[in-house]
Amino acid sequence: MSLKQINSWSREIAQAMVHVGHWQALVIALYSLGIVAARHGAPSRVSEKLRCAGKPMTVQRRLERYLDNRRIEVGACCEAWARWLLSHWQGQRIVLLVDETKLGQHLSVMVVGVAYHGCCIPLAWWCYQPQVWPMGQVELIRTLLERVAKGVPPGQVPLVQADRGIGCSPALVKVIRDLQWHFLFRVQKSTRVRLFSGQEHALRDLVKPGETWSGHGRVFKKSGWTRVWVHLIWQAGYDDLWCLITNDPALGDGSLYAMRFWQEASFRDLKSDGWQWQASRIFTPDHADRLLLVMTLAYTLSLVAGSLALAHPDQYPVAKRSRSRTPFSLFRLGLRLIDSLPFHSALRRIRFVLSHPPLLSSPCPQLVLKVSESE
Repeated sequence: MSLKQINSWSREIAQAMVHVGHWQALVIALYSLGIVAARHGAPSRVSEKLRCAGKPMTVQRRLERYLDNRRIEVGACCEAWARWLLSHWQGQRIVLLVDETKLGQHLSVMVVGVAYHGCCIPLAWWCYQPQVWPMGQVELIRTLLERVAKGVPPGQVPLVQADRGIGCSPALVKVIRDLQWHFLFRVQKSTRVRLFSGQEHALRDLVKPGETWSGHGRVFKKSGWTRVWVHLIWQAGYDDLWCLITNDPALGDGSLYAMRFWQEASFRDLKSDGWQWQASRIFTPDHADRLLLVMTLAYTLSLVAGSLALAHPDQYPVAKRSRSRTPFSLFRLGLRLIDSLPFHSALRRIRFVLSHPPLLSSPCPQLVLKVSESE
């Protein structure tokens, strides 16, 4: 890694986050590239891979000052990041995934991310001490969604997905409707639905193992009934069923909900499968917010490198295929490519070109990486 590469990446960050100053963009670039090289988020570990920027102890203190720099307002960075990233989703459906993750007993993090190729790129987040909510759960999610909304291209109607711990909320349904977006939430199987025939049923009573059911009705009786489409999916061999509600009649049988699990894979990538977030020992919420910013940029760089491997398998043969698919995730492919090439060949002048709109039957849009070797 060289200072020229760090400066190149800092210019990309400055273009995406125009409110960030030159030196702030530079340290964000330095930290994020160091995470990719170190496979770790702790400043002490990252600094060992950034000898081009100075002595390890000097670089470590610089990274620690970044984490403590309150002038880097993460909310504004999330808005700018969402605007820059989602600008590449023109004409394509945006699927937003909402979930909370935890770092043991030390930290909780609510994350809104965009689904992409079996992964989920964080767009907005909020770190807080466990059980010490900065505000109510629905209000917290509303705040994050409103930050993301500022970056949604005109005319786009995102689909928001959430699991039972979040989706069983008529208040959150109202938040999505106020944004004029679509939702696809999993709810408890004990949730009751009133069909337009006037009959009421618990959702679990409408299907048996191996069956599916779709219909139109009302749910959330205590809140005055909310009109939704209901999709029940109980695949053969599974112990439990999906009870899904949505305000989008075009979702078919609701199987698009499978994307919700991509966020779980993303959390693993940020933790034990990638950046070792859980071992960073950075548990102060505002410090953790800024750490997640650089981890997100590092994660995106790895996904871009993985897309390069998929787009040019002959040139970059790291994606060994079995039949029609590779056994590696996009993130793992990116790390394999970075390991097999000089660092600058995969990570210089990174830009996205989203070349094909995703189909609902397709797992992801296709990313093609444009890399300039001229600098």
